[in-house]
Parts: sequence; structure tokens; C-alpha cells
Amino acid sequence: MLIFFLRRNWPRGLQRRKPGGRKFTASCPTGITVKSNGSGKVRINGTKATVKTFSATAWEARIKGIAIDFGMDGSALTVTYTAKGGANGICQVTSSAASGDAGGGANLTLAPAKDQEACLAAVSNKTNNGEVTVLDTNSSEANNTVIVGVGEQKAKWRCLVKNGRVADVMSLTDEGAL
Repeated sequence: MLIFFLRRNWPRGLQRRKPGGRKFTASCPTGITVKSNGSGKVRINGTKATVKTFSATAWEARIKGIAIDFGMDGSALTVTYTAKGGANGICQVTSSAASGDAGGGANLTLAPAKDQEACLAAVSNKTNNGEVTVLDTNSSEANNTVIVGVGEQKAKWRCLVKNGRVADVMSLTDEGAL
């Protein structure tokens, strides 16, 4: 049985729900970048996307030839893509924050402190710079992502970590712009 609601008769909570309700940036294979402002607007590769909400925890953004699907499971955000020619896969959320954070700041509660500390040490060692700070975190089953700012300019580095063991450290800074 299908149930249709007129907008004014939608169940409470869905009527004014913004897609995702979370500000984030994600990188997908094949060079696709996804950005959500946490207020229902999504850009794919810099182009404003059409957003369709399926439920309070699932929505989709589309531009010509690319579909991005989003799902929330508690505080965990999953982002997947489908592109022309059947290319598809899982996107890596590189930064995220709950939409109600003051000033759109980082959501530091997602990755455990042990993982954040391990990443701070790893990035400090890799960059030979002791001035490091956690800018953002995201938790997932495979690895937690910790975004670390380095130096006075807070150059962004991504650290993949789980249970205090660092799997990868990578600069997110556009070195061509330096």
C-alpha cells in the first residue's frame, strides 16, 4: 500500500526537514567532489544539484550524469555515487559538522580521543611541525577520519586511523596554489 501526503499533511518532523541536516564535504572516486551546506543545498563538482528527500535519513542529489546518495545511521553518514557508464562506489567524507554547530565548526565527538591523539602525533611527525590541531573528525567502520590543521595557516591534512593505529596520512592542501 502506498501512502501519499500533501505537503501540509506530512508527518511532523519531515515537513521542514532539510536534506541531511549536516554540513559536509566528500570525495568520490573518478574525481567527484560533493559539498552540502547543511541547509539542504548540495553541490557536485561545484554545480548546484537537485536534491530529493526520501526520508529523514535518506536523500539524493543529482546533476547531469551523476547521482549521489546519502544515508544517516545515527551520527554516521554514508555517501555513495553512480556516474555515467555505470561507475559507482563509496565516497570518503573528508569533513563534516552537524548543522546547528556554532559557526559551522567541527564535529569533534565522532572519532575517539585515542584516534585523534594518534593522528596529531602522526601528522606532526610527517610534517616536522609541532603546531597541530584537530579541525574535524568522522567515524566509520573501516577507519575514522581526522582532519588536522598544521601550522599558523592550519594547512589541512587527512589522517585515517582506527583504535589508535594510523593507516594513512595525506595532505589535503592544493600544493599548486602555494
